[in-house]
Amino acid sequence: MRVLILSHFNIIRGPIEVMKIPEDFIFYDLKSIPKHLNLVQKDFFIYDDETFKTANLVFRVPSKMNRTEYEELMISVIIINEQISPKIFQSILNSLKEELTNIKNLCELLYNSSKESATKLLEIKEVLLKYHQEINDIEGLNLKVNLTHSFPWGTHICYFYQKEEDLMDILLAYIKAGLENNEFCVWVTSEDLNDEEAKKKLKSEIKNYNEFLKKGQIEIFPYTEWYLKDGEFNFQRVLDGWVQKYNYAISHGFNGVRVTGHTAWVEKKYWRDFSEYEEEINNIVGNYRMIVLCTYCIEKCSINEILDVIKTHQIATIRKEGFNLLKIFSR
Repeated sequence: MRVLILSHFNIIRGPIEVMKIPEDFIFYDLKSIPKHLNLVQKDFFIYDDETFKTANLVFRVPSKMNRTEYEELMISVIIINEQISPKIFQSILNSLKEELTNIKNLCELLYNSSKESATKLLEIKEVLLKYHQEINDIEGLNLKVNLTHSFPWGTHICYFYQKEEDLMDILLAYIKAGLENNEFCVWVTSEDLNDEEAKKKLKSEIKNYNEFLKKGQIEIFPYTEWYLKDGEFNFQRVLDGWVQKYNYAISHGFNGVRVTGHTAWVEKKYWRDFSEYEEEINNIVGNYRMIVLCTYCIEKCSINEILDVIKTHQIATIRKEGFNLLKIFSR
């Protein structure tokens, strides 16, 4: 359940609800304006309660009411019993803020009960309804890899494994789930598990695999055609490439993009640049309907390299001796 609230900060009474969508929302553990949403928090922030989470954006609009130079407003997305993707919600709330601030004399409706204010409230309601629909279109994704967690769009995951069968176990389930969910899937392979082996395995394990292939729903290619194109690693080119893949997917009717990239090709000379790339790709993934799974052979990584990888991902999964150990990191 997602609720969108626009509130106004009154000097004396604190945050006051201006409009809530859906209007008939009732949740007894959550008052109309949660007590934590106050002026202590600035700009965009996430609040994580045991039962609900909120993504909040505080912003100012010029005031003409002769009481102050500006009014402070806040947009809050209340999410009940679901995961939250900070980057994608921040992007949506910033777009919503831009539309609200373009409404002429927005602050007047906070004090007047005139017909003009009523008309302006309807204008605001239309804007909120549009973004409420966009927020409700953000779906949680289940990796279906023997993990109990569902991850939302915008999630960047790293997976450490020991044996090749552990790698295939997670990747087959990951790709299969994406194909079944009408997502555009991209698998960038490495020498440890090349593209021909990946295609052969998928064809044998996934029913109707050839139909997915004919639809153009899946692409599998080696790292030399993506990360090391022309023999060099240029992470800006790779980042731009993911945006192009996303635009292709959406324009062809797919629900989003599901990516996995194997990292066995990353030599010491590329490690620093690749770490920067892993950090930067969060800005891409978080703003689109994308989910990315990066796979690392734990026996080929030093302790410092493992820590580097964990720092640049929201979620780290380590499979050792047949067990999945899941650690969620907030970014």
